[in-house]
Amino acid sequence: MSVRTLQAIVGIFFLLLGFMGVLPDVDEGIFAISNRHLAVEVVFGLVELVCGIIMVFGLFTVMRRKMMYRASMVVLIFWILRMIFSRLIWGPPQAALASVLNWLLIISVESIVAASVWLLASTYNR
Repeated sequence: MSVRTLQAIVGIFFLLLGFMGVLPDVDEGIFAISNRHLAVEVVFGLVELVCGIIMVFGLFTVMRRKMMYRASMVVLIFWILRMIFSRLIWGPPQAALASVLNWLLIISVESIVAASVWLLASTYNR
């Protein structure tokens, strides 16, 4: 898989997640931040939407590598903040083994997204 393919996939992911975060009646499933903090959900949705636009737009235009690196780093920082808020602060794991395993599975999926964004950022930092 090429870096451009990964960039397209991650960009589309953030576009979809951003739209879902901005629309109040759409459930983001495992990627929801918190039902009690809708304003934060909208803010993160807007940031994800902008990040997705930049990533997809970068595929079809000649953007400087430095700008793509900075944009990817902003995406990574917001994604890590999202993980901290949604999984550690507002959604700590329950004591039951099944809940802990489910929580670990969600953390691993979000870590894969973070690793993909990190790979994109490090590619543009050369």
